[in-house]
Amino acid sequence: MPFRFDKLLRALALVSAVAAALGRRDAAAHAETSSPSRCTMAILPGARDSLTTTLLGRATGDTIEAGGGAVDRLIWEGPRRRAIYGQVVRVDSMLGPGADLARKALTARHSTAVLIVPWGNNPGCGIDVWRWSAMWTTPDSSGLFSVRLRPESLWVSGRPTFDALFAGNYSYADGPYTVGPHTVFNDPTGAVQGKSMTPSEVFALYAELPPVGKPSDSRAIARARAWIRANPSVRTRFPGNLILQGGPLDPLR
Repeated sequence: MPFRFDKLLRALALVSAVAAALGRRDAAAHAETSSPSRCTMAILPGARDSLTTTLLGRATGDTIEAGGGAVDRLIWEGPRRRAIYGQVVRVDSMLGPGADLARKALTARHSTAVLIVPWGNNPGCGIDVWRWSAMWTTPDSSGLFSVRLRPESLWVSGRPTFDALFAGNYSYADGPYTVGPHTVFNDPTGAVQGKSMTPSEVFALYAELPPVGKPSDSRAIARARAWIRANPSVRTRFPGNLILQGGPLDPLR
């Protein structure tokens, strides 16, 4: 397959536009803080892989102290140690590793509420503590979260507890620190058309994608391509156009 440099330019231009919009918003909202720790990593919902659970849920107004979980203690302990909090989210759907275990626990608790702990990034794109509000997504808003389930021994009060690494980059939710349907940006390439996808639409797309890192399954790819043909707007609406670009489901391949 020949390398498509024109496609790369379109993708980079759009990601840069989103990053610039987020940077301006952060600067206005957090002028009293030091420079925002936003590196130049891609601003997209995290891809499905062998470690990531994709979760669709609705945020609540509750936050709970959660500790650092399995994240390296050197990141969140030390002279400037700060409490680590998560936000309670009510699950609508989830898939990927950890989903079955979390569902089983929620059924036993007669609940749909999990705890999602946001983590930020340092200028070098490494994991860092979340330096903004623990209520990092707008209460009663829907969001798609790329998360990792903690070992049961590190759950908070028996509630399934997830870590959202690089939460500002890899969550697609409504809030002042995340990219999502609310994000306002200009696309200089003209590649994006129509309104941004809703979190539930992005979840439906991820549900069709073959997991990264597994051997190619021609039948799974064929099913996903059929779904995309039945939902053609996903090719031109953010972030579907970038999720599909360059992969085995790229409509231009």
